Parts: sequence; C-alpha cells; structure tokens
Amino acid sequence: MAKALWLMGWTGAQLATGAHPERGLLECPLASIRLRAAVAALEWKRRGNESRFHVPDAAGDARDFDSKDAEICFVTKFTFDANLEAWRAACRAAKHRPCRLVIDITDYPFAMQPPIPAFYAEVLRICDAVVVNSERMAEMIAPHTPRRVLVIEDAILSKMGGPEFAPGERVELLWFGHPTNLDYLEARFEDLAQFARERRCRLTIVTGGGREAEQWAQDIPARFAHAFESRFVPWSLEAMAVALRECDLVLIPSDPADPLKAGASANRIAEALNAGRFPVASPVPSYLAFAEAAWLGQDLVQGIEWALANRDEVLARIRRGQAVVEERFAANRIGRQWRQLLERLVSFPDR
Repeated sequence: MAKALWLMGWTGAQLATGAHPERGLLECPLASIRLRAAVAALEWKRRGNESRFHVPDAAGDARDFDSKDAEICFVTKFTFDANLEAWRAACRAAKHRPCRLVIDITDYPFAMQPPIPAFYAEVLRICDAVVVNSERMAEMIAPHTPRRVLVIEDAILSKMGGPEFAPGERVELLWFGHPTNLDYLEARFEDLAQFARERRCRLTIVTGGGREAEQWAQDIPARFAHAFESRFVPWSLEAMAVALRECDLVLIPSDPADPLKAGASANRIAEALNAGRFPVASPVPSYLAFAEAAWLGQDLVQGIEWALANRDEVLARIRRGQAVVEERFAANRIGRQWRQLLERLVSFPDR
C-alpha cells in the first residue's frame, strides 16, 4: 500500500469526507476535481492505496496527517484566492520528503491574474510530472517546464443517453459551464435575438455564480426586447442531467484565439454528445476531434439553422460523437491512465 496526498481548495476538500472521501469528490462542482482528481483518487484506492486530502490554506486542518511517508503529492487547481505561500510551502515540503510531485493543469495559468502565474512558475520547475487536459494545453505549457507534459483527458462520468433531435414549435437551447464563460455566450445574443424573431426559442443557462448569475440570466429578455426566452438553473449534477434531457441543442461559444480558452478540454462537447444531444460550438482546438460529430464555427446561429435543416445528419453525427466519447473519455480508460502514471512515479512493480 502507498500513500498519496491530494492538495486542493475547500470546494473539493469539504466533499472528501466520511468513509468514502473519493466518491464525495464526484459531487464537486469543479470539473477539475470531479472529472480528474476524483477519477484518479478512485483508481488509486481501487488498487489498495491510501489517500489524504489537504487544504494548504488551512493551518491545522483537522484532516491533515503525518505525510512524511507519502509517495505522491497530487496538486489540483491553484486559484487566485488561495494562499500562495501556503501552497508553495506544501509543494516544497513534499519535494523534501522526498515525494513525487504531480501538477495537474486545466487552465492556462500564465494568462491569469496574480498570484496564479507565480505559483505555477515555481512548481512547474520542481515537479516530477505535469498533466494537462488537452494537446493544445500541452503545447502551451511545454515552454514553462523541463518535464514532458502528459495529456489525460477529462473523464465523462454520466451514463450515455440515446441520440434525440426532434425540436417542437419552440427550439430548446442549452448553455452550461463556469460563469467565467458567460461573456462568450453574451456576445452571441444579438444574433440569437435576430434568429428568435423568425423561430421561437428558449435559452436555458445552467451555471454556478449564485444570485449575480441568476439576475444576469433573468434580465436577458428585457435587454433584447423579449426576442427570446431565457431561464436560469443553478448548477448541480441532477440539474445538468435534466437540462440535457430537455434541450434540443447545446451551445458552446468560445474564442479559440483567447489563451485562457485555446487549451480548454473537450469535456463540454463530449458531455453534450454523451447525453445524446447535438453541440453547436466554437472551433477550439480540443473540439476538432468532433468535427464530424458536431457543428463547429463562430456563427452559432448558422449552426442552429443547419441543424434544423439536417435532422437526419444531426442524429448520425451524435452517434459518431458517442463512439468517440466511448473510445477516448470513458471513466475506466481515464482512470487507467492516471493509475499508470502514479504507479510509474512510485516505481511499483507490475501487478
């Protein structure tokens, strides 16, 4: 049996409690925890190993443990509101034990606000492994570390749904994601309002962000002369499942030229296809693998119109996309990749 120490913020760590802390992480609203760290930790435990989950910011965290004999220190996303010195100290201490330091990156840190760049500038120099969520992110991170950058995709955890596309009188559009992506959605509202004057539609927005995001969504109809309806749904796993079942199309706007988004993972387009729904998305690099399974382009209204005019092809593309999801994003496959990495780092013998 080997020990692993997982460094994470309170959002994830508060779920890693009870008899099955790894399973608690599967409820985390942060995709970087739910689709990555949780999958890795579950596979680690399945192999008979031990984990402890620690918040570096919390002095005297009750869940801390004597980790001098930890062999792996897995560092999840460092955020702008975390304590820079506490996280640095935790990573340095791991290296001094010695302990294998694994850095997992899901957003390009060197285009983000302080102190994020400072943290990653240091840990990428001293770590033993760097893992990212897309090939493009690997290219972006490579100049910042002497280590070879390994790509492990975000796992898709939901049960696969049957392909469906049968819009009624009102086209049901869905957007879901982190509130930081709402600007890309808002940039399409004028075009969407023009489309909605010809074809009735409703936009459902599933996100966190609390009251501010809710008010923003509720104000949309008035801002655009009630051209289209909108509704806000607070994010939860159940809310996401329901919203995907009820929608006709999933909108995923972004900006491929934005360094904060160029390296984004394919989890949203894969999640939509896994649920049996058709994505209309911007052509960020990680989405190109789904070129024959979605509609990719910057004019999302053009994508909506294409889908409505090509219903049989939409269903065929969803099926093609589900084959890609099953091949590349299945949780057991992703878990196996994490296990192989961690076992290699601690030099486990073949089992």
